[in-house]
Amino acid sequence: MSPKATLLAACLVASSSGLAMAHHSNAAYDSDHPQKVEGTVKQVNWTNPHITFVVETDAKDGPQAGTWVFEVSSPGVLTRSGWTKRSLNPGDHASFDYLPLRDGKQGGFLRKVTLPDGKELTYSLTPEEQ
Repeated sequence: MSPKATLLAACLVASSSGLAMAHHSNAAYDSDHPQKVEGTVKQVNWTNPHITFVVETDAKDGPQAGTWVFEVSSPGVLTRSGWTKRSLNPGDHASFDYLPLRDGKQGGFLRKVTLPDGKELTYSLTPEEQ
């Protein structure tokens, strides 16, 4: 490969790696203050690049009352961790452990789901664990 072609290839790789890293940034979530809320699943969006769960909380008033949106990793990560599209369905009640959004909106990055029977739905958080 010529030096020009090598330089061009290196520039393309370097310029695209920033986009990939920006997509996977967790800066929007407060990892220092994990939270928990109980509620009922209203909607499941099992799509790439991230699965989302819309949850109506049990709280009738206060800061946790209302509809929350929790983002999770990709379908591939959850599938490798034992989840299926039917692991959590609309109408299911559960406890949701999450990292809250830094902007204070109702939502966050889901870390664990605990079902009423005590079963925990978790997934690998790092590539080393997958």
